Amino acid sequence: MKTLIVTGGSLDISWAKDFVRTINAEYIIAADSGLKYIDELGLVPDMILGDYDSVEDGLLDKYKSIDIKTYPKEKDYTDTHIAIINALKAGASVIYILGATGTRMDHTFTNICNMKAALDSGVPCFICDSHNKIYLINDKMGEVKVSKTGQYGDYVSFVPLSEETIISLAGFKYVLDDYILHQGLSICQSNEIKENVAVINIKKGLVIVFETKD
Repeated sequence: MKTLIVTGGSLDISWAKDFVRTINAEYIIAADSGLKYIDELGLVPDMILGDYDSVEDGLLDKYKSIDIKTYPKEKDYTDTHIAIINALKAGASVIYILGATGTRMDHTFTNICNMKAALDSGVPCFICDSHNKIYLINDKMGEVKVSKTGQYGDYVSFVPLSEETIISLAGFKYVLDDYILHQGLSICQSNEIKENVAVINIKKGLVIVFETKD
């Protein structure tokens, strides 16, 4: 089940309208103030969740017939993390998250890390905005292929989340063969796909993949 989560970071509504039409989600979750974006996009959520501390008065009432889950403001999980967990429970086969990036870099990075819940469940999960497509790859996935025509932007960057990562890259401008990538190195920044299909293989560890455009 193709699932869309909309949360309360920054979102280019004009871009998002085209994006949601493209993915044609079968299940939609509004995470807290992401409900505002859901409303602006003219979508009808299947689930609304959060503590609603940043939801405009009256907006929640508009959707009172929807499955609404209320959580305390002080809790151990962010609203976006809870949304990912609920998406997995609902049977998501792939998850797209909008509104997960923005001015609060702590929230952005946490949202990226929270995608590991989906990764561990074997469910592809992507954070997308008008300039970035972000996802996680680990050493259990084998070869991951990215087509030049299907890539999100012009550049592909890899940032290790584990202390030591073994990475191979083929079909890129800068290829690697079982390269030991340590945290803090920038050698995997702003690579480019040169062949019709590029192949990423993580032999050890966990990396964030950024498909980006200026």
